[in-house]
Amino acid sequence: MSRPTAKPRFPRAFSMLLLTASFILPASVLHAGHEEDSWLFNRQGMYKISQGDHEAAIRDFEEACRLNPFNDTALANLACARNNLGVTLASRKQFAEAIRQFEAARAQKPEDVSIRLNLLSTLVTVKNAAAVEREARELLKLRPNDAELILKIAAAYQKTENSGAAIATLQEFSERQTGNARVHGMLGRMLYRNGELREGEYHLRRSSEINPDDTETLKFLERLERESAVEKDLQHYTSVHFSLACPASYPEEWAEDILELLEDSYQSVGERLNFFPAQRSQVLIMQTDAFRMVHDLPDWAGGVYDGRIRLPVPGSNVRPEALMGAVRHEYVHHVLFLMSSGNCPIWLNEGLAQLFEYDAGNPQKYAAQSPDNTISSLNEIDAAFRSSPDRQQAATLYRSSLAATARLVEEFGWQRVSELINSLAAGSSLDKSSLEILALDYHELETLCLAQH
Repeated sequence: MSRPTAKPRFPRAFSMLLLTASFILPASVLHAGHEEDSWLFNRQGMYKISQGDHEAAIRDFEEACRLNPFNDTALANLACARNNLGVTLASRKQFAEAIRQFEAARAQKPEDVSIRLNLLSTLVTVKNAAAVEREARELLKLRPNDAELILKIAAAYQKTENSGAAIATLQEFSERQTGNARVHGMLGRMLYRNGELREGEYHLRRSSEINPDDTETLKFLERLERESAVEKDLQHYTSVHFSLACPASYPEEWAEDILELLEDSYQSVGERLNFFPAQRSQVLIMQTDAFRMVHDLPDWAGGVYDGRIRLPVPGSNVRPEALMGAVRHEYVHHVLFLMSSGNCPIWLNEGLAQLFEYDAGNPQKYAAQSPDNTISSLNEIDAAFRSSPDRQQAATLYRSSLAATARLVEEFGWQRVSELINSLAAGSSLDKSSLEILALDYHELETLCLAQH
């Protein structure tokens, strides 16, 4: 049963008078009143923005726009408030609502590239490759000749495993504007990682010609020259998830066995880390002498990952099963690079690679080991790895990384560790991600991982 309607407190004649009066007011007076009210709500919204209350500010700006749809200032403020709220929500990992706010801000201010880049970054974080491609295409329409924007879009494509779109975007731009060293350099490296050495070399040389002071590109070119001499003699094979190149002298059956080991790694690593690369992973098997000639690495290095998985093998007389640990170790580096967008700390990266290499189902076995008592921090492990340690120092660092990582997995399980790695993809520090995902500050994390047992 519906409730009776309450009677108005003022006499009916007064309410009718007001209603009648509203019909006879000139339109210009009405419009002026709405304009004044619109600006009033706009000012209220600005005040609430200054107080950090984005949601209340949005309501005021929306009311300002409703009262006067031609109030461009209020509309711009509404878009900015939604964008600011989106940034706040994204920092809190509330990605779905952040995306909704960015999309609303984009609709209100479609020409604002900063809003669109915030949306693009969040879509990258949640790894929505299809939405990233749609938004990237719209950005390209807005600023097709903005080199900085092109580089950001290519990076977004790369982080969502869409190397084809990244390469196409850079190639199209480099054909129209031939003088940008950074575009040529990024394109050259992407082509190289995609196995297109000759085309990659062309763009890297072009980058070096434009900017001859770039020593990193010169070193990269020197290595590429050494590698090209080796790769021309490699035979290529493919499976569902991998492209493999190995010496032509190695039997096809040997290569097929290696591909089986890789496919097994794809499944077992993917199940624990809840991540399965969308594109075929590139793997190169080189004879040990050729590997040492191409890569300037310490003699203890048993492989390298630089966008492609590379493994040294003395010869085809080495049974593929004996390479299972090395194959899985380097494949884990590939997975962690994709999951974290290259932002995984070295100690965690090497620790997880070793866990999968040895026995991912038994982390407690390695958690019981004590890290080296001379290591006082996780950052110290990373710094030592970067300083080209000798074989004995490297063994200590690997052992400490394994023990620290095993304790982390034993304490929190694979799912939480996977969430931690994913959270690093947005560029967050390990300190911040640990607090958000594990409820541990950095000191507590180090105490867990490095305490002597």
